[in-house]
Amino acid sequence: MLRYIIIRFIWIFIVLFTFLSILFVTIRLVPEYPPTDKDQKEIYYEKLRADGYYYTEVIKDPAEVARIRRGQHDPCKKCYYKDETNQYRVYKPVPIASQYVRWVKNVLGHWNWGVSTRVQPNRGVFELAKERLPHTLKLNLIALFIYIPIGFTFGIIAALKKDKLVDNIISLGVMIFISIPNFVLLFIFILVFAYGFKWLPTNWLSSDIKGIGQYTQLILPVLALSFGEIAYLTRLTRAELTEVLTSEFLLLARTKGLTRRQAVVRHALRNSLVPLVPSIIFSFVALVSGSMVIERVYSIPGMGSLYFQALTLGNMDYNVILALSAFYTSISLFAVLLVDLSYGLVDPRIRMGARK
Repeated sequence: MLRYIIIRFIWIFIVLFTFLSILFVTIRLVPEYPPTDKDQKEIYYEKLRADGYYYTEVIKDPAEVARIRRGQHDPCKKCYYKDETNQYRVYKPVPIASQYVRWVKNVLGHWNWGVSTRVQPNRGVFELAKERLPHTLKLNLIALFIYIPIGFTFGIIAALKKDKLVDNIISLGVMIFISIPNFVLLFIFILVFAYGFKWLPTNWLSSDIKGIGQYTQLILPVLALSFGEIAYLTRLTRAELTEVLTSEFLLLARTKGLTRRQAVVRHALRNSLVPLVPSIIFSFVALVSGSMVIERVYSIPGMGSLYFQALTLGNMDYNVILALSAFYTSISLFAVLLVDLSYGLVDPRIRMGARK
């Protein structure tokens, strides 16, 4: 098992490194969006020079300086010309291969992902993401601890009451809520409970708010995230448990003298968990990704809203995009590993990576 985990960790690193390398090179080939403020722009290019992505040349020739000021010099899309007294300081990018080597050294050696260019100019990307991560984790973890027990409970009830009134009502609710996107649910909740009854806030109040407000502002986004996952888990639990309840080994357990409750608790639930636990892990990954839209709609200062800010058309913040892409890709890759390991934890008969 240890050998299997080590190999998987190596492959996770290889896949993540390859993906980020391709993304880095692609970003360096597209047009830049430096800070718009002059002072911030000078700080930004000086930071690029210090990190090894740019180098500087000083042009002292008066004739060349005059041509630059008249715009008669050869254009350079990615160069930055700093006008100084009787001379120009020109910031020019080093070759992409050199930038890539420097980027790997900065990230692995100093955990330096660069600075933001548009969201918060010249602020460290990692610091920016670290501030917003708690809001995203709080939102998704609360939703996780809500939808798992409720989804399991409804699924078990529907399976035990198959084709009865309770099962039909639950199945109808599942079809409705699994078909509606979570951001549409959020809009409905805002219209009803915020604007209609005025019970809850219409958007995120503040990160520093105290008292009951810090809890009420979480209710609507958590509910919007939870309803779809409850419906998904209910449907999956019902399907798996119904199949197990009609299996031959459960009939054998009943003939040996176990009551229906004992057979369900000891055998049916345990066997139905084998496909359910991996599905829960994947659903959490989908929840984290789906919360990006919820954060944007409800103005939550989390990782998702930061990603949307960085992806704004004509206002791209590439360093933020690169760092957050690493975050979401890492979650997905480690989730796949947890799914594979969960099979062996739920059912000891399954051994991952075992030789024949």
